[in-house]
Amino acid sequence: MTSHLNDLLVADFSRILAGPLCTMMLGDAGARVIKIEEPRGDETRRWGPPFVGGESAYFLSVNRNKESVVLDLKSEAGLEAARRLIERADIVVENFKPADRARFGLEQGVIHRRNPRAILCSITGFDPDDPDAGLPGYDLLAQAAGGLMTITGAGDGSPVKVGVAISDILTAHYAHGAILSALHARDRTGVGDGIEVSLFGSTVASLVNVAQSWLVTREEPIRYGSAHPSIVPYQAFEASDRAFVLAVATDRHFSLLATRVLDRPDLASDLRYQTNAGRVENRRSLVPELASLFSTRPAGDWVAACRELGIPAALVERFDEIFARPITEMVEHPSIGPLAQVRSPVRSAAGRRAALPPPRLGEHTAAVLEELGLA
Repeated sequence: MTSHLNDLLVADFSRILAGPLCTMMLGDAGARVIKIEEPRGDETRRWGPPFVGGESAYFLSVNRNKESVVLDLKSEAGLEAARRLIERADIVVENFKPADRARFGLEQGVIHRRNPRAILCSITGFDPDDPDAGLPGYDLLAQAAGGLMTITGAGDGSPVKVGVAISDILTAHYAHGAILSALHARDRTGVGDGIEVSLFGSTVASLVNVAQSWLVTREEPIRYGSAHPSIVPYQAFEASDRAFVLAVATDRHFSLLATRVLDRPDLASDLRYQTNAGRVENRRSLVPELASLFSTRPAGDWVAACRELGIPAALVERFDEIFARPITEMVEHPSIGPLAQVRSPVRSAAGRRAALPPPRLGEHTAAVLEELGLA
């Protein structure tokens, strides 16, 4: 099937997570992605266990729909192959430190002298005008410096990081959107752009309402665990058997919850709880009352009762429950065999390409070098 980006070539010099996830999304949309790896391979090939068929689950998660080419960029032969690839590429993605970027000729000015139509996307740890601009781009540093750990965790506990490398993931999505915007501009101008996206900047930008609240009040945010700073009740509760979440975002939903789910009309008529602002102000009295009521019955009962009335609620699902849903696709990997992967969440009337398995290290080196006119 014809997919959106099937006429584009991506030269992917990135590694770890943010860059590879961005280029995998481009590949999912049909672009041809050539992944350049050093002779030892992308570091995530060694990040495990778990491993399967000699490949790490980490690497497999963000590298489908790519070709792997091994180049030693410290050699003139490797640099020449990289230059030839860049001359043909529509998009170049890299996440080198500034010194290595200059060393390998991946700076915007150098690339655009060779290929004025190329869109260069550089992924960094911090913005170039930031005091920490020279620091490496690690997700943990971005979550800490970018405020995410400040607002994550229980109110009476220590700051914690999100359970996945969310700063990397957010950066990948910002970079993906910026690349597509630059492609649209190139259609008008014929000239490529230089884009820089940082993990730190992406993390702070993704604080959205929490960041804006600080800018308005200058008050340090509070950690609320699973709860919401501005909506109550909007959090996880423990039922008699397991946890579930409840998202009561309107006063009407709260009235229905109190009167028809909990059979507690007194909560609905209590002046402290009739508006969301009141419930936020009085969460310390309301939430323990709700928690006590919810502990008396199984979570499934509460979720069903809420959903019948249109009140948003869901179980906190285990992974065996998550993956019982139709959320995966199978690819045939050359050394693993059938491999299940989380499918792209994007659906399009244009369709999408059949997924290619994540490549083995250097699997396509010979073919691509020959295509570039090199031995």
